[in-house]
This record gives sequence, C-alpha cells and structure tokens, in this order.
Amino acid sequence: MNLVLPIDTYSPDQLSGLVLELQDLGSAARNNAARKSTEPLELSPDLSLLLRENNIADNDIAAIEALSKEVQTALEKAPTVHILLAAMPGRAMKRQFVTWFRTEVSPFALLTFAARSDLGGGAIIQTGSHLYDLSFRRGIIDNKARLTEIAGV
Repeated sequence: MNLVLPIDTYSPDQLSGLVLELQDLGSAARNNAARKSTEPLELSPDLSLLLRENNIADNDIAAIEALSKEVQTALEKAPTVHILLAAMPGRAMKRQFVTWFRTEVSPFALLTFAARSDLGGGAIIQTGSHLYDLSFRRGIIDNKARLTEIAGV
C-alpha cells in the first residue's frame, strides 16, 4: 500500500468520510472531463490534505479512484486502537498518540478517543480483544493496602 495518511486523519469515521468524498470527487472529475470544464472542484480540508500528502491532483481520475480503493482497504484492515483517558486530549496530544502508534505499530493505525473522569489519570487502551488498563484508578484498586501510606494518614 502506497497510501500516506495525514497525521490529523486518525479515526475510522474520518476515513469513512474520506472514502465518500473521494468517490464524489472522482465523479465530479469525470463530469468535468466529459464537459471539458476547468471549473475548480470544492475539496474539504481533510480531502485536500490527503491528496497533497499522496501527491495526487484533484483532476487525476485514475489516481483518485486508486486512492479511494487504498483508503477503503486501510479502513477495513488497519488496526484500530480505542484510547480512554480521564479528559479529552487536545490536538497536540492526539498527534503524539497518532505519531507513536503509526511509528511503532502500523503506519495505518486508526485511533478513537473517549473520556471518563473516574479514571483519575492514565489511560485504558483497547485493541481487538486486548485491554491494557494503565489508569490511576486501577493502580489504586490494586494497592488498597498502601492507600493509607500513600495518603499519609
């Protein structure tokens, strides 16, 4: 797969949206070619970035269709990681997670983020049937005997 996913395109929902946009763009490009029109096509910022990252012109019908198939394949086969944090991460933190997972796990790793305030901190990470509970809550539950020592009581 030659697909390059932009750092800000990280969730399965975003990829699904891009598949639909690519299909619409292919249709619009074919229509423009049939009418010999040079009318510029409207692109969402995400689609524009995806095309730029993959060096594809918005009127290259064959490349757009190939990219659409690659994005669909990535959506179906890429590993998806669900990250549960105590608070929703900002854009910079999401980028750090995405960069790490795409470097260490797969260049097509997809991530979803959710928040649950009872974690206290840390994270719960789930991929497939594997669940990694790295939350403060789990640490406290596992060390109830040391709770008074930690609290200084």
